[in-house]
Amino acid sequence: MIRLPQRETKSLLAIHGWSAVCLGLLLYVVIVTGVACVFADEIGDWASPLPEAPTARFPSGIDAPLRTFAESVDPSQRDAFFAFPRAGGRMYAQFHHDARDASGKMVEHDIAVDIDPATMQIENRREGDDDALAAADRTNAISNFFINLHVRLHVPEPWGLLLTGVLGLAMMVAAVSGFLIHRHLIRELFTLRRRRDLLSARDAHVVAGTWNLLFSFLLAFTGSFFSFASSFGVPVMAMVAFNGDQEKALETMVGNPPASDPRPATLANLDAMLADARTRTHSEIYYIGIEHWGRADARVSVTMLPPEGELLGTTYVYDGPSGGFQYEKPALGRVPSVGGALYGLMAPLHFGNFAGVLSKGVWFALGFAAAYVALSGMRLWTTRRAAEPGWRPLTRAVAGIGHGLPLALTAAAAACFIAQIADAELEPVMMRSFLAVLALALAACWMVRDAERVSRALLLLNGVLMLALPALRLLAGGPGWGAMFATGQFAVPAIDSALIIAGLTCLLAVWRATAAERGARQALRFEQVRG
Repeated sequence: MIRLPQRETKSLLAIHGWSAVCLGLLLYVVIVTGVACVFADEIGDWASPLPEAPTARFPSGIDAPLRTFAESVDPSQRDAFFAFPRAGGRMYAQFHHDARDASGKMVEHDIAVDIDPATMQIENRREGDDDALAAADRTNAISNFFINLHVRLHVPEPWGLLLTGVLGLAMMVAAVSGFLIHRHLIRELFTLRRRRDLLSARDAHVVAGTWNLLFSFLLAFTGSFFSFASSFGVPVMAMVAFNGDQEKALETMVGNPPASDPRPATLANLDAMLADARTRTHSEIYYIGIEHWGRADARVSVTMLPPEGELLGTTYVYDGPSGGFQYEKPALGRVPSVGGALYGLMAPLHFGNFAGVLSKGVWFALGFAAAYVALSGMRLWTTRRAAEPGWRPLTRAVAGIGHGLPLALTAAAAACFIAQIADAELEPVMMRSFLAVLALALAACWMVRDAERVSRALLLLNGVLMLALPALRLLAGGPGWGAMFATGQFAVPAIDSALIIAGLTCLLAVWRATAAERGARQALRFEQVRG
């Protein structure tokens, strides 16, 4: 052990604590946005519904518009194709092509469209890399914004994925260390003292953290897996086991492709292949992918949703030119394995979508509890050190981000609808609104001495903005509840109702906190008068 003078030891402890809280604030951002992303599909359906609900995820007749789209794309840019439903049931279809620019750097060029499942009309064609496509996607703007903030904090790849992967590891460390340091785990499951002080706040933090321990570890592990798998795992595996050949590594993981045959060949009818896939599992289609559309070596992969009562779906592979069924493919490789099954479980366990809205609701509640544990832990840590000059800025930063982040996310959604009304670009307006509100929240906590009063003001504004979101959606041209009930699209009234309830809850919490503070002041004055 290295012995240091007391002054240097205190400085190192301060640096250690500061870095831990800063990392905790980033982790709090990832957790809060993850809570919202649990219902990312429903948010897209709420923000941009279609007049009529689609009859199926991949309705009959989808072959014609997809074929029309493919014919409009240069054959040299049809390396990979995929399609799946997005906001309101619109079919999202995209061709992906990798090429080298003049400097030899690998660049991607993608072409994407939306297809209305009722009219089979192609809409909103856009080109560019992934970021350019997301910025031009007006129907999924809100959910895209939340997802990118959760997955990579809007930091360019691969650094954003690496950062969120590290945050996931930090969350795992917090879960394991929390389990180890709480010796009376069973007793602390039910210990909650009814007093308004740091001790009761500590009890609430421990109770929430204890009940949420297993979920936090599960979420952190699966989240780190997704972050590191593409940004770090595949390149390292390719370097170690395949002499740096990432394509060979992916072939081993996904399954060997057929022998290359670039001769032109017409793709068989997709509707027939999708109908055949439905009869094999009696479940709905989740996703389709096509390699080398328009070539003799084209291959179609149809991934199915898990059948009722199961966690894992399956993928059927068809020959592109003939449309004939070839084989059933597991998540990894060509034959079923324990590793493939574990890999397949990662997504449903992280997203909580294995039992529909019910499991999503449970994941939302548990994620909300995890966010509370992260925030309350940082507040306890900084409040105890608030008297020390070096900790005052961080104490105010925790207060500002704690309530400023939810307000900034709500403001970004409101800005999206306002930008739609003004026919402006959505993604830049949302980002500027998000950053401006977060900066104002931090500035308010910095300038006002009473951080608790600022927190209540931020909570009040968040409640008001939540109540305003349904009205802004209507002003932006969104449909009313009557039309949505008539077509069986319940996401709009459900999320509108949730926003109204959440907004009223925020206002009630502010009223109760203000009343409690007023009562405490009156009691203090009474004691002073008596004294």
